[in-house]
Amino acid sequence: MADNYNLFFKVLRESFNTQELEELCLELGYDSGEVFRSTTNLSGMAQDLQGYARRRGQEQQLMAAVAAARSHLDLAPYGYTGGIGGSATANSQPTTTTSTAVPPPPAEPMVYISYAWGGESENFVNQLDQAFQTKGMKLVRDKRDLGYKGSISDFMREIGRAGAIVVVINDKYLKSPNCMFELTEIASNNDFRDRVFPVVMSDADIYRPVNRIKYVQHWEQEIKALDEAMKTVSSANLQGFREEIDSYQTIRNTISELVFILKDMNTLTPDMHRDGDFEVIFNEVQRRFQ
Repeated sequence: MADNYNLFFKVLRESFNTQELEELCLELGYDSGEVFRSTTNLSGMAQDLQGYARRRGQEQQLMAAVAAARSHLDLAPYGYTGGIGGSATANSQPTTTTSTAVPPPPAEPMVYISYAWGGESENFVNQLDQAFQTKGMKLVRDKRDLGYKGSISDFMREIGRAGAIVVVINDKYLKSPNCMFELTEIASNNDFRDRVFPVVMSDADIYRPVNRIKYVQHWEQEIKALDEAMKTVSSANLQGFREEIDSYQTIRNTISELVFILKDMNTLTPDMHRDGDFEVIFNEVQRRFQ
């Protein structure tokens, strides 16, 4: 079913226009501006809606709305278990009525995870992910939930707006443009302490001031290197690079404060979380949504 559902956005693209996709969003209780963001083309909107529903575990609700609106479609090959939307023949004209769709149940809490790929950090995330699933809660993570050709920057901004984010900090994370972009996005959306559930790996050297300074120095060096490289080409050829250096400067300007907040929180050690089957962090995340 998973592979077929990855292709389901083609059904949306071929069976609906852009206005009708927005109506589907409303039918499902979604904010269309949140789903589509800056996307305006039909294919992009279809893929965004498919991915948005998938990350929320609401594939069946989306398919139910499609089946109600397009009764001639057979959605069983895509894993829909509710049956074809009606008894119309293949020659029937599509209907734009969506009012008969069954309203979806309340959305499940969306818990995201921000981490650096590879090494001990990803091993820890895999264990955490499995423990949360066993306890009945799915973590939203890029490797599983960001579809092929999905926008990485949009996904990172989505993490930044999330109500609960498990952040696994290691040395690589604090030097990664993507990871630190996520962290600054989280901070820019307020309630940082309430929304973040941090785990600090042993190689994240954040507890002594003299060592935290090294991360500020790292980003100052990154800015200097990129700035000097940009001076070697015409300003007409710098599309995208200015945005990169702006992001680096935001990281440089905020990393000291954000890392201080993280080191001031009693995050427990990774081994403590493993030994307790991740019960402490799971309970705290649950409490966030009560």
